[in-house]
Amino acid sequence: MGVFDEKQFLNDYRSNPQAAFRQLMNEYRDKIFTFCLRAIPRRQDAEDLTQEVFIRTWKGLENFRGDSSLTTWIYRIAWNVCASAIDKSGRSLKMFSLESNDDDEDTKPYEIETEDIKFKNMEDKQFLEVLFERIPESHKMILTMYYLQEMTYDEISTATGMPMGSVKATLFRAKASLKNAVLAEQSTVE
Repeated sequence: MGVFDEKQFLNDYRSNPQAAFRQLMNEYRDKIFTFCLRAIPRRQDAEDLTQEVFIRTWKGLENFRGDSSLTTWIYRIAWNVCASAIDKSGRSLKMFSLESNDDDEDTKPYEIETEDIKFKNMEDKQFLEVLFERIPESHKMILTMYYLQEMTYDEISTATGMPMGSVKATLFRAKASLKNAVLAEQSTVE
Protein backbone atom coordinates (compact mmCIF):
# COMPACT_ATOMS: atom_id res chain seq x y z
CA MET A 1 0.00 0.00 0.00
CA GLY A 2 1.35 3.41 -0.95
CA VAL A 3 1.48 6.66 0.95
CA PHE A 4 -1.92 8.24 1.52
CA ASP A 5 -2.22 11.37 -0.62
CA GLU A 6 -4.79 13.75 0.87
CA LYS A 7 -5.18 15.84 -2.30
CA GLN A 8 -5.68 12.75 -4.42
CA PHE A 9 -8.16 11.45 -1.87
CA LEU A 10 -10.20 14.67 -2.07
CA ASN A 11 -10.24 14.46 -5.87
CA ASP A 12 -11.25 10.78 -5.70
CA TYR A 13 -13.93 11.65 -3.15
CA ARG A 14 -15.57 14.11 -5.54
CA SER A 15 -15.76 11.51 -8.32
CA ASN A 16 -16.46 8.33 -6.30
CA PRO A 17 -17.29 9.07 -2.65
CA GLN A 18 -17.88 5.48 -1.50
CA ALA A 19 -14.61 4.11 -2.90
CA ALA A 20 -12.66 7.09 -1.60
CA PHE A 21 -14.19 6.74 1.85
CA ARG A 22 -13.19 3.06 1.96
CA GLN A 23 -9.65 4.23 1.20
CA LEU A 24 -9.89 6.77 4.04
CA MET A 25 -11.16 4.07 6.41
CA ASN A 26 -8.30 1.76 5.47
CA GLU A 27 -5.81 4.55 6.14
CA TYR A 28 -7.20 5.82 9.45
CA ARG A 29 -9.29 3.04 11.04
CA ASP A 30 -6.52 1.50 13.17
CA LYS A 31 -5.07 4.88 14.15
CA ILE A 32 -8.42 6.29 15.23
CA PHE A 33 -9.34 3.07 17.04
CA THR A 34 -6.05 3.22 18.98
CA PHE A 35 -6.75 6.83 19.86
CA CYS A 36 -10.29 6.02 21.03
CA LEU A 37 -9.05 3.02 23.01
CA ARG A 38 -6.75 5.35 24.95
CA ALA A 39 -9.70 7.55 25.84
CA ILE A 40 -12.16 4.76 26.67
CA PRO A 41 -10.31 1.55 27.53
CA ARG A 42 -13.24 -0.82 26.95
CA ARG A 43 -12.78 -2.30 23.47
CA GLN A 44 -16.47 -2.28 22.50
CA ASP A 45 -16.84 1.36 23.54
CA ALA A 46 -13.70 2.30 21.60
CA GLU A 47 -15.10 0.53 18.53
CA ASP A 48 -18.35 2.48 18.92
CA LEU A 49 -16.44 5.75 19.24
CA THR A 50 -14.35 4.92 16.18
CA GLN A 51 -17.54 4.28 14.23
CA GLU A 52 -18.96 7.61 15.46
CA VAL A 53 -15.78 9.40 14.31
CA PHE A 54 -16.13 7.96 10.81
CA ILE A 55 -19.85 8.72 10.65
CA ARG A 56 -19.10 12.35 11.51
CA THR A 57 -16.20 12.37 9.06
CA TRP A 58 -18.45 11.00 6.29
CA LYS A 59 -21.13 13.60 7.02
CA GLY A 60 -18.60 16.43 7.17
CA LEU A 61 -16.35 15.59 4.23
CA GLU A 62 -18.51 17.48 1.79
CA ASN A 63 -17.92 20.65 3.80
CA PHE A 64 -14.20 20.06 4.52
CA ARG A 65 -12.53 23.38 3.63
CA GLY A 66 -8.91 22.34 3.91
CA ASP A 67 -8.03 24.92 6.58
CA SER A 68 -5.98 22.14 8.18
CA SER A 69 -4.75 18.80 6.91
CA LEU A 70 -7.30 16.05 6.54
CA THR A 71 -5.47 14.09 9.25
CA THR A 72 -5.71 16.96 11.72
CA TRP A 73 -9.38 17.46 10.87
CA ILE A 74 -10.16 13.78 11.50
CA TYR A 75 -8.29 13.87 14.82
CA ARG A 76 -10.26 16.96 15.79
CA ILE A 77 -13.43 14.96 15.24
CA ALA A 78 -11.96 12.04 17.22
CA TRP A 79 -10.95 14.37 20.04
CA ASN A 80 -14.46 15.84 20.25
CA VAL A 81 -16.15 12.42 20.12
CA CYS A 82 -13.87 11.02 22.84
CA ALA A 83 -14.14 14.13 25.02
CA SER A 84 -17.92 13.94 24.78
CA ALA A 85 -17.89 10.24 25.75
CA ILE A 86 -15.63 10.96 28.71
CA ASP A 87 -17.94 13.77 29.85
CA LYS A 88 -21.00 11.49 29.54
CA SER A 89 -19.26 8.84 31.63
CA GLY A 90 -18.87 11.36 34.46
CA ARG A 91 -15.09 11.41 34.25
CA SER A 92 -13.09 14.56 33.68
CA LEU A 93 -10.94 15.46 30.69
CA LYS A 94 -8.73 17.78 32.69
CA MET A 95 -6.58 20.19 30.70
CA PHE A 96 -3.69 22.30 31.88
CA SER A 97 -2.80 25.95 31.62
CA LEU A 98 -0.07 27.53 29.55
CA GLU A 99 2.45 27.57 32.38
CA SER A 100 4.97 24.79 31.89
CA ASN A 101 8.61 23.98 31.85
CA ASP A 102 10.35 22.93 28.69
CA ASP A 103 9.00 19.55 27.68
CA ASP A 104 12.40 18.07 26.85
CA GLU A 105 12.97 16.32 30.15
CA ASP A 106 15.46 13.52 30.46
CA THR A 107 13.51 10.36 31.06
CA LYS A 108 15.06 6.96 31.07
CA PRO A 109 12.88 4.30 29.41
CA TYR A 110 11.82 1.37 31.52
CA GLU A 111 13.71 -1.72 30.42
CA ILE A 112 12.76 -5.35 30.93
CA GLU A 113 15.64 -7.82 30.74
CA THR A 114 14.80 -10.83 28.61
CA GLU A 115 16.38 -12.91 25.85
CA ASP A 116 13.31 -13.28 23.68
CA ILE A 117 12.59 -10.05 21.76
CA LYS A 118 9.00 -11.03 20.89
CA PHE A 119 8.28 -11.79 24.53
CA LYS A 120 9.91 -8.51 25.54
CA ASN A 121 7.72 -6.59 23.08
CA MET A 122 4.61 -8.34 24.42
CA GLU A 123 5.70 -7.65 28.00
CA ASP A 124 6.38 -3.99 27.15
CA LYS A 125 2.96 -3.63 25.56
CA GLN A 126 1.22 -5.21 28.56
CA PHE A 127 3.24 -3.06 30.93
CA LEU A 128 2.31 0.07 28.98
CA GLU A 129 -1.38 -0.92 29.06
CA VAL A 130 -1.18 -1.23 32.87
CA LEU A 131 0.48 2.17 33.09
CA PHE A 132 -2.07 3.80 30.79
CA GLU A 133 -4.86 2.66 33.13
CA ARG A 134 -3.28 4.76 35.89
CA ILE A 135 -3.06 8.13 34.15
CA PRO A 136 -5.75 10.71 33.32
CA GLU A 137 -7.68 10.39 30.05
CA SER A 138 -6.34 13.65 28.62
CA HIS A 139 -2.81 12.37 29.21
CA LYS A 140 -3.55 9.09 27.44
CA MET A 141 -4.97 10.94 24.46
CA ILE A 142 -2.12 13.47 24.17
CA LEU A 143 0.54 10.75 24.52
CA THR A 144 -1.21 8.67 21.86
CA MET A 145 -1.37 11.61 19.46
CA TYR A 146 2.27 12.58 20.04
CA TYR A 147 4.00 9.20 20.24
CA LEU A 148 1.78 6.66 18.50
CA GLN A 149 0.24 8.89 15.85
CA GLU A 150 3.42 11.01 15.56
CA MET A 151 1.49 14.26 15.39
CA THR A 152 3.33 17.56 15.81
CA TYR A 153 2.48 20.08 18.55
CA ASP A 154 0.80 22.21 15.91
CA GLU A 155 -1.33 19.30 14.66
CA ILE A 156 -2.30 18.39 18.22
CA SER A 157 -3.16 22.02 18.95
CA THR A 158 -5.39 22.18 15.89
CA ALA A 159 -7.00 18.79 16.57
CA THR A 160 -7.73 19.51 20.23
CA GLY A 161 -8.43 23.23 20.02
CA MET A 162 -5.89 23.78 22.78
CA PRO A 163 -3.34 26.61 22.56
CA MET A 164 0.20 25.48 21.76
CA GLY A 165 1.37 26.21 25.29
CA SER A 166 -1.40 24.05 26.73
CA VAL A 167 -0.46 21.20 24.42
CA LYS A 168 3.15 21.40 25.58
CA ALA A 169 2.12 21.68 29.23
CA THR A 170 -0.28 18.74 28.96
CA LEU A 171 2.32 16.63 27.17
CA PHE A 172 4.90 17.54 29.82
CA ARG A 173 2.48 16.55 32.59
CA ALA A 174 1.45 13.41 30.71
CA LYS A 175 5.09 12.30 30.56
CA ALA A 176 5.40 13.01 34.27
CA SER A 177 2.22 11.01 34.99
CA LEU A 178 3.55 8.10 32.96
CA LYS A 179 6.91 8.31 34.73
CA ASN A 180 5.16 8.33 38.13
CA ALA A 181 3.10 5.32 37.07
CA VAL A 182 6.32 3.49 36.12
CA LEU A 183 7.88 4.33 39.49
CA ALA A 184 4.75 3.22 41.33
CA GLU A 185 4.66 -0.05 39.39
CA GLN A 186 8.35 -0.66 40.03
CA SER A 187 7.89 -0.10 43.76
CA THR A 188 5.11 -2.72 43.90
CA VAL A 189 7.31 -5.22 42.06
CA GLU A 190 10.31 -4.76 44.34
